[in-house]
Amino acid sequence: MRLFLIAVASLACFAAAQPALAAVVVTDAWIRTPPPGAQTAAGYAVLANRSIATDRLTGGHTSAAASVEVHQTSMGGGMMKMKAMPQGLAIAGSSTVRLHPEGYHLMLTGLRRPLKAGQKVRITLSFQRSGDTAADFTVRDTAP
Repeated sequence: MRLFLIAVASLACFAAAQPALAAVVVTDAWIRTPPPGAQTAAGYAVLANRSIATDRLTGGHTSAAASVEVHQTSMGGGMMKMKAMPQGLAIAGSSTVRLHPEGYHLMLTGLRRPLKAGQKVRITLSFQRSGDTAADFTVRDTAP
């Protein structure tokens, strides 16, 4: 029993010394180049939830825009519609969600400066359970 307790204590110390891993990993992050003078831009990425618990993307922030919101694009009555998702986007445990032009995306509103192709924009995404995760989004004219 004593050996068991020593092993558990050693494991706890080892785990505490390890850097925390983000529960949601952000990859393939990009922003479509907005037209000159535009006040909005759309951001896309792949969000992989490495936790077993469901998390929720609630928005984010960046120095490049006044706000970062979660939006959804959908087709209805032959027209493309976009709506804000104030409750955020659920990401089930151990699953991946792709933000893309025809579906869920980030809407950057109140751009503070023009965005040009090739530029990197740091966006900090906010998750309900796992907190904030920063990612560099590359501005592109077309999808990667």
